Amino acid sequence: AGRITIIDDKAFGGQPIGLAGVRVQCNVFVKFSSTYTDRDGYYKMPRTFSGTPRYRLVFKNSKGFSIGFNSILYPASISTLGTNPASGVSVDVNQNSERKLFRRCAVNNAAYDFLRRCDISDLNLPMPPTNLCFWLFDEMDRSSAIMLHHGTILDTESSNTIFKIVSWVVNFFAPDITLGTRDCKTCAEFYSYVCHEMAHACHFNNVGASYWDEYIQYIGLCALRGQTVYGDGTLEGRGICAVGEMWAYYLQNKMYKERYGGDNPSFGSGYWFHPQILTALEDRGIQTAGIFAALDADVRSKDALRSRLGEMY
Repeated sequence: AGRITIIDDKAFGGQPIGLAGVRVQCNVFVKFSSTYTDRDGYYKMPRTFSGTPRYRLVFKNSKGFSIGFNSILYPASISTLGTNPASGVSVDVNQNSERKLFRRCAVNNAAYDFLRRCDISDLNLPMPPTNLCFWLFDEMDRSSAIMLHHGTILDTESSNTIFKIVSWVVNFFAPDITLGTRDCKTCAEFYSYVCHEMAHACHFNNVGASYWDEYIQYIGLCALRGQTVYGDGTLEGRGICAVGEMWAYYLQNKMYKERYGGDNPSFGSGYWFHPQILTALEDRGIQTAGIFAALDADVRSKDALRSRLGEMY
């Protein structure tokens, strides 16, 4: 038994918080045992050991999402914790820990927190699709919710342009959310990115794969035309992008503010679709769940979103 924790230096007074819902596995030769940490990071193995087991973290979370490559032997990325006493081991992860371990733990807790906050007593949002698969790229700074594991189609040209990876690799491992973590140094930065992409995953659940295929094609077209990630707002397909990114940046800003306090963050406010419009609507009384209720598959532009919100409120 033990506790796995992580330090988010901008939250909870910098005190260790539990690594939530991660799988802890240990073995001595062919004797294996595994369990999940609870919300506060505590675990207790269902089997006992007399030797000194090898401990590892498997990033397949109890809430259903996974981080890293899925394979036959293991369902997700693994971070080894070494050989430790049979009585258990406790680990405190921080920014000085091994880089892969830290970023996996930071993403794990951010995704877990997002799913927890979808509850009816909090944000009251429908859950993203189950079995979300995250990929983390330390050599990239761009993130996406391409949702390949849930039926979207990524063409070869878009894959090579957006990810600099041959399409068969991306399609074979079928990530849903890719995170470019090159510039992420703190838990707060990871939290911001994860909330944005998980907001997209919620939206995907409302609109379906064919809508999302058009969304992905637009992002790929912007890259092929040499424009910025969302383009300049003139290319065909911009309406879907505007609706999706307004929602994702709005929820990213809201959740970041509520976790870390301080001034209102302004993620995405400089883009042509202006996500701060939704923040202004919330300030005037429309709840988050009320905004999300307008994001149906037939809402495909800012004008359509304005009209739908006007009909509803």
